[in-house]
Amino acid sequence: MNKLYRLCAATLAVFGSQACQTTGGGPADTAGMVAHDSTTVQSAGQTATQAQAAPGAQGELVPASIGLPPDPGPRGTYRIGPHDLLQIEVFQVEELSSQERVSEEGFIVMSLIGAVPVGGLTPKEAEEVIAAALGRSYLQNPQVNVFVSEYASQDVTVTGAVNRPGVFPMKGRTTLLQAIAQAEGVDPLANEEEIIIFRSQARGGAQAYVVNLEKIQEGALQDPLLVANDRVVVAQSGGAVFFKGLTDTLRGFVRLPIY
Repeated sequence: MNKLYRLCAATLAVFGSQACQTTGGGPADTAGMVAHDSTTVQSAGQTATQAQAAPGAQGELVPASIGLPPDPGPRGTYRIGPHDLLQIEVFQVEELSSQERVSEEGFIVMSLIGAVPVGGLTPKEAEEVIAAALGRSYLQNPQVNVFVSEYASQDVTVTGAVNRPGVFPMKGRTTLLQAIAQAEGVDPLANEEEIIIFRSQARGGAQAYVVNLEKIQEGALQDPLLVANDRVVVAQSGGAVFFKGLTDTLRGFVRLPIY
């Protein structure tokens, strides 16, 4: 017997010109798909190409699955980027301790050692690079600490049924709950069973993950780590469409709106 699953919200937030493009045809085991403006289920097995040709489409189709996004691994570790403000402390050498803004090219400029490339490094890696530069000519075994005072280069977007939608800076490793907290929580109309995370893929396009926030808050699901440029959409209660699947893969498509 076919099972009926909720897949996505009928009303998605505005992504503007940054909306991700579809990756094209869906996986071979795709059971169906959902369009954000529909209230009925598309025929099972319909392809992504057919869906894109549907009249009245408001955006691109994005592959979607129910469940947590994969652990980003090293990608989830904050890396220093342009315009970040770094607090640099050199142990017992106060005159070398300073705050430095990262340039567009990923460099900071410090006393004695000049330009230091830190863009794309973790704070720990930046400590090692600065310590090595100081140790070559000026200090013996320098101890360096690097802290990010202002995060300016990486952010996540939270939209939909939240109290303060917007674009928020990532402060180190950021989870879904932390991102929603930055948006001052979900509003009373939120459907906490259907939180959608849109994530850019290395091969191009995006993947959507439909997550149950209530289960995360109860501790039944792990609070997933976000990565830079993730987009979180909180569905509105009562605005869901239904998805009929032929398998337990829980895969389909959601429509990314373009306004």
